[in-house]
Amino acid sequence: MNKELIEKTYFVLFSLIPISIIFGPAISLINILLISFVYLTHLISTKNFGFTKKPTFLILVLIYFYLIFNSFISIDFQSGIFRNFGFIRFILLFLAINYFFYNFNRFDKVFKIWFIIIFAVVIDSFIEFIFGRNILGYGSAYGNRIVSFFYDEPIVGAYLNGFVFIIAGYLFKNFHEKNQTIKVSILLILLLFLLCVFITGERSNTIKMFFGFFLFF
Repeated sequence: MNKELIEKTYFVLFSLIPISIIFGPAISLINILLISFVYLTHLISTKNFGFTKKPTFLILVLIYFYLIFNSFISIDFQSGIFRNFGFIRFILLFLAINYFFYNFNRFDKVFKIWFIIIFAVVIDSFIEFIFGRNILGYGSAYGNRIVSFFYDEPIVGAYLNGFVFIIAGYLFKNFHEKNQTIKVSILLILLLFLLCVFITGERSNTIKMFFGFFLFF
């Protein structure tokens, strides 16, 4: 595949990551596997293996082999080996993200799409908090816990924790030198994200979010 086609494919697959998670583990796994497949195909065709000498890659490989070894000494070998063997998809995803970020020009557009999706989840969560149901009618399965678009899973806080700081970094990197109004708007948006995690009722993720913001600022 030529570079332009690779870039467009990466752009679509990476842009779909947040929404694929909303649709469920199977859809997000398929998306990650497609990203990994495209990355490996491109890697083999270009023979660009310089990343194998980087410390981060070596650390990830050591962790991976440790997990495989740990499966052999665990009580439940069968479930352990399948779970730990699958960890390789996260290594490939990490490598693909780094490759796309440093070699193509569309990652800013990916962040914009992520921001729109995450902001939609935040607004939907507030609608559910105020009215008892989100815009799709979900919200009765877990009482006071917010489920938003996840239907019967109260994982909105964990979901937001996975993207908020990436988006925060993108906003500050691109808009920190703008006028005071834009700076204040960014802070208000981030505070809105923080408040959204708080109202979900997920205490552990609320603590993580507060601690993350403390480190971030």
